Amino acid sequence: MSWTKVSECRWERPVTGMEGYFVYTGSVSAAQCDGRHQYTIFSKLKVDLGINPADVESALKRAWKRLRSEQPQIATTVDGTTMVYEVPDEAALQKWLASTFVVSSAADAEDLYRNVEPIKQVTLYYIPKSSELVLRAQHYTIDGTGTLLLWDRYLTALATPAEEVTFGDEHTRLAPSIEDVLKVTEPTAEETEKATALLMSYATKAPGVGPVSKVGTVPAGRSQNAEVTFPTRTTEAIVKVCKEKGISVTSAVHAAYIQAIIKHANPNGTLSRYVSLGLFNLRPYLPKPYSTSEYAASVYYTPLPLDFDLPAPFWETAHALDKYYRTTVKDDPEILPLHTHMTRILCQASQMPEYQGLIPGDAQVSSLGIVERYVQHRYGNTVKVLDVKMGVDVVLGMSMFFIYTFYDQLRLVYSFNDGYEEPAHISMYLEEVQKILTEELLA
Repeated sequence: MSWTKVSECRWERPVTGMEGYFVYTGSVSAAQCDGRHQYTIFSKLKVDLGINPADVESALKRAWKRLRSEQPQIATTVDGTTMVYEVPDEAALQKWLASTFVVSSAADAEDLYRNVEPIKQVTLYYIPKSSELVLRAQHYTIDGTGTLLLWDRYLTALATPAEEVTFGDEHTRLAPSIEDVLKVTEPTAEETEKATALLMSYATKAPGVGPVSKVGTVPAGRSQNAEVTFPTRTTEAIVKVCKEKGISVTSAVHAAYIQAIIKHANPNGTLSRYVSLGLFNLRPYLPKPYSTSEYAASVYYTPLPLDFDLPAPFWETAHALDKYYRTTVKDDPEILPLHTHMTRILCQASQMPEYQGLIPGDAQVSSLGIVERYVQHRYGNTVKVLDVKMGVDVVLGMSMFFIYTFYDQLRLVYSFNDGYEEPAHISMYLEEVQKILTEELLA
């Protein structure tokens, strides 16, 4: 699974686990939907730049060039199931810059998102009219937490310009696979059996309760990212009650989302179980430097099965979710090596016909926590970060629901496809989540 030099300027390694899953789902959606990759990350920063207007574009481009040297993973490509990195000469570097650093004439990030073309590599957009930066990246290159860490590295490079950026040794900074980081060997028969049982505890029960979706009956529409921002005072009140109750804000919001989709559930679907995959950032459990922003551009997270019987009261659900998030990885020493075997099986299973029709109607929940743990408000006198948004492209119908706070405001982003789900319905689910949180925590 390690990077191997195959020619003077070319390095390769196999994609593994979740990387392989994202490569496969991306190739399926691209073949069906004009090159669009399911789960392509969309992340926006609203910034105030303390740079001479005449120098902004060149400064942004220089920082992007430096980021490639520091985080060469952003310039990798995938050939089949092989990840490829090529050390650039000057001509190749300029070609890469021209294709991956884009100055957009869009009115703002949402306007860009509505009209943007599929990407071949991680791409940075600068939108002068709205003073926004947008990062788009295939999910097999980077995950959500990694994206926030990558923003931090980029803004640091922008605020502290390097006199010279060189290429030639950057292959030493390519992200190893999670198996290499954890030093996981080929699974034994017992480990394979355990990993299969872990995945089957999800696959044999999914899909669970979920809202009405037209996926599988109509063509894909446009990807959208609906957003709700809670006022600071409301957020502070929610945080206070969660602390008093001994649960995380993520658990409370996730519980509210479950209650919301129960209310608006597809009557012809499963109503007696909630079945999903919880998402866990693994960086806190990895050795340095892989736990740090030095390896921001990486896929160092895992999904793990989550299910329970319905109906259940809000607080019972919230406490069950809190225990799940708090203990599933932390209290199980076997889970780190086991998840690598499970995600490999997941990648293989997703390509089998019997599993390709089972697309859940509910969104997968992804909590990014407190954004300030990764992205600062200020980078010297060069950058002030005013806003952050995170979403993904939904092409095949698997929606996502992001939870995070920034500037002490709780933000919820629902990534969906308007061919399968009505925007008005998504707004209704988000309003219901707000209503439930207010009634259960603040009434």
